Amino acid sequence: MKKQWEGQYLEDAIADEIALAAIHPKVRRRAVKPTSPMFTTDVYPKAAALGGHWGSAHSPRTTIAMALPHWRRKWAAAGPLIGEFGLSVRQDDEEGTVSVGNGSRRRDVIEAYADHPDKDAAICAAIVRAAIRVITEAREQN
Repeated sequence: MKKQWEGQYLEDAIADEIALAAIHPKVRRRAVKPTSPMFTTDVYPKAAALGGHWGSAHSPRTTIAMALPHWRRKWAAAGPLIGEFGLSVRQDDEEGTVSVGNGSRRRDVIEAYADHPDKDAAICAAIVRAAIRVITEAREQN
């Protein structure tokens, strides 16, 4: 039986989105995992306190934050990561897997369709996890 968009699977998906947001070059914001996540739950970056006249440790000034992209939950959010990080997506319907990477296939992220609610969810998961790997490896080389 395939996974459903609930419980531990959903929490893991949101955790991947939070992990990517923390290291993504265009985002670099930490976020808090929602207490009761649903498929449509938005995740917001932590509000940052600003110093100076308008803010202090006792009265932080916050701004309205944009929700993080639903990279693991929506194809429209995961898709642009392919071009942004030079990823290649290879599906193997015979094996029931998808592999995503940006170089040698030896380092690809591989996801089985059976471990996800559907094929698209497996592809999104592989894209997000490959993006995290690419960013992390680039940081380690610098």
